[in-house]
Amino acid sequence: MDLHPENQEPRPRKSRKKSSPWPIAGICILLTTGLAGAWFLFSPGSQTTDPLIETETPADISTVKPPESQKPEQVQEEEPPLTNLFSDAEETTRVIAPQELTPQQKCDQLSEKLLPFFKHLDSEPYIKEFELNQPSLQYFNELTTKLLANPPVVTRESDDLYTILTNMAHFFRIIGPRNILLMKGILDRERDKIEDVAAELYEWTIVGRCTGDTFQMNAPLDQVYEYAGFFLNTMGGRSYLFRRDSRSRLLVNYYAILIVDRANNENMNRHGLDIREIIPRLIQEIEATNQLIYKEDYIDRLLDLEEKYQ
Repeated sequence: MDLHPENQEPRPRKSRKKSSPWPIAGICILLTTGLAGAWFLFSPGSQTTDPLIETETPADISTVKPPESQKPEQVQEEEPPLTNLFSDAEETTRVIAPQELTPQQKCDQLSEKLLPFFKHLDSEPYIKEFELNQPSLQYFNELTTKLLANPPVVTRESDDLYTILTNMAHFFRIIGPRNILLMKGILDRERDKIEDVAAELYEWTIVGRCTGDTFQMNAPLDQVYEYAGFFLNTMGGRSYLFRRDSRSRLLVNYYAILIVDRANNENMNRHGLDIREIIPRLIQEIEATNQLIYKEDYIDRLLDLEEKYQ
């Protein structure tokens, strides 16, 4: 056997078979059948039950009607009108940000709150014992006018003994012992209402002069300022408060501080009253008591003022 192929004679190549014409003919037949089927399916006259073909045929799209629930007219009718949306937004705005009351409206509201208290006093037996001979509201209006027209001494009280004594007897001299007893009786018997009444009377002084016949009481800031200074800055005023119960004393000092703060804001602190050292002392006294219903509110307000005057 010869291992060297170059020494071998070349093998004769096998002859290639001729391709059969049948595969080509089969492809032609398939193409012809496919074209015929496509023409049959997509011709205008053809009928089919396939919904997909119906939706894809342009001629059929124009004839298909949408369901009643999908008509554009009904969809638009179900949407709320644009004007209603705006009106609802305006209504929401009115609820969130109510219109600020006018001074007279504030006066009317305060009158509605204060009048029931004085009507209640008129019906109390201990008030009837004083024989006021007029409604209690009118009676206290006259007392208020008399007190405001005769203010106490606020500065230089210690210059002479006479001024100290007159300040210590200020209420006794101006309104008399009978009215002092009347006011003490109200503070003792109406202790559950006195904080609300004090807050409403203070708000009345903030609103200013109110018109109308329902609640006539005029207490301008420059006049009530004198009494605030009297209670905070004089021996006579402080000695008077120490003779009262702790609730009355704390309330008077609290509102006296608020009045002096308002006078500072209005550049009306003509006596130069300094409340920076008084505020922290009053905070400590209110924190130590259990006699006040709105104790936390008073402390919060005083803390704000303490920060303001640091």
